[in-house]
Amino acid sequence: MSSVFDFNEIFGSAVATPPHPNYGKAIDVVEFPTIHKNDNEPINLIWPDINRGPWIAGGACLRWFQGQPVGENDIDVFCANAKQAADIIDNIKSYGRYSTKFESENAVTLDYWSKEEYNKRWTVQVITKRYFSSLDEIINNFDITVCEIGTAGNEWKLGPFTARDIRERNLRFKMPLQPDALKRLTKYWTYGYRPVEGTIEAIQNNPVAKWQFSAETEDYQNAF
Repeated sequence: MSSVFDFNEIFGSAVATPPHPNYGKAIDVVEFPTIHKNDNEPINLIWPDINRGPWIAGGACLRWFQGQPVGENDIDVFCANAKQAADIIDNIKSYGRYSTKFESENAVTLDYWSKEEYNKRWTVQVITKRYFSSLDEIINNFDITVCEIGTAGNEWKLGPFTARDIRERNLRFKMPLQPDALKRLTKYWTYGYRPVEGTIEAIQNNPVAKWQFSAETEDYQNAF
């Protein structure tokens, strides 16, 4: 004979955890053409705008351009001004389904999870070190051509070599090299991108190109 146990009756409020008041806050999810359908929920909290910002650029866009969900990559959000950045951060936090992974003068990195599925999570990184006037300005500041890609949800912006280098899996750095060039060479090599001729020698011979470790895991520095 089987029994059905009501653990609330047995243990009472001793194990009850009151839900965050905003856990149930509804999200009207709109699909953005350039965003993978699995990632539309957090983009609706960011609500990018091609003319006024915010904009998304870098690794997340590289995956979306290839038809892949963002996975464990950060969604890097670039803004036009400090108020815009603060509004995005406050909006994400207002849903209650978040934790702060890292916060500094450079960026605020939030872990956000879905109302329907706790294990469905995204890392949203709002850049606060620098603000931009356009998406073109943002992608022009990336140091690797395959990262020169951005979107506001409805159209792509790419660097002059980006599409070709994505297609051919080329790893091409722009000059001058950034201080963490060796670290990023290794990272994108493991992703299957092959350094173009002269890249390894340029990094080896450049005194500022070194292996950099930081408590922050963001790639935001590569847009500056």
